[in-house]
Amino acid sequence: MEFRDVIVKRQSIRKYTDQDIPKEDILKILDAGRIAPSGKNCQNWHFLVVTNKDLKEKIAKAITDKNEEISKKMDEKDPEKGNRFRKFVKNFTLFYLNAPVLIIIYATNYYPSGYYEMEFAGYPQEEMDKLFIPNPGMQNIGAAVQNMSLAAVDLGYGSCWMTGQNYAREEIEAVLKEEIGFEKEGYFLACMLSLGVPAPGNKSPGRKELSEITTFVE
Repeated sequence: MEFRDVIVKRQSIRKYTDQDIPKEDILKILDAGRIAPSGKNCQNWHFLVVTNKDLKEKIAKAITDKNEEISKKMDEKDPEKGNRFRKFVKNFTLFYLNAPVLIIIYATNYYPSGYYEMEFAGYPQEEMDKLFIPNPGMQNIGAAVQNMSLAAVDLGYGSCWMTGQNYAREEIEAVLKEEIGFEKEGYFLACMLSLGVPAPGNKSPGRKELSEITTFVE
């Protein structure tokens, strides 16, 4: 597939067929993430690949339970908003259960260029903290996930980059520790990537025109 076609064809896939993905293709997709750029070449990521249906269900329960906890507190102020959040988890998170592969992306903290130098020079902490506003550590993760998403398209698959479950990050981490003993010191769950063969009916929202998002200085 031509590179431009890969970029254009990529979309957030929330409907999948039940077709499995060969492990060699999963490895190709992961390797695309591995070679992504990162600040200072820190490669501050770790990929956990889940194909076990039972484990995916237990992760979903952790998300749903946390969602209900939050929704009940919202109900006390506005039941309509509470129910809207309940629908959110069904429509924009739990769809991953239909995907044959779930990649959970962990990240570790990344200190931006200039942080330790400013610390040594005696800058106040509030000035140093401003370096984290652009969140360069998460920019690294974004590059890896985008690489994997594009590699998936090139191989005939679809994916969805997911952060909507992150309010249950600690609960998901606890499930993974309890069920499979997975725990990576110094790392935290940053996002998830569902992966599979797209089913018919997937749609994508429109994009802004280039003129709306671009400024030239000539």
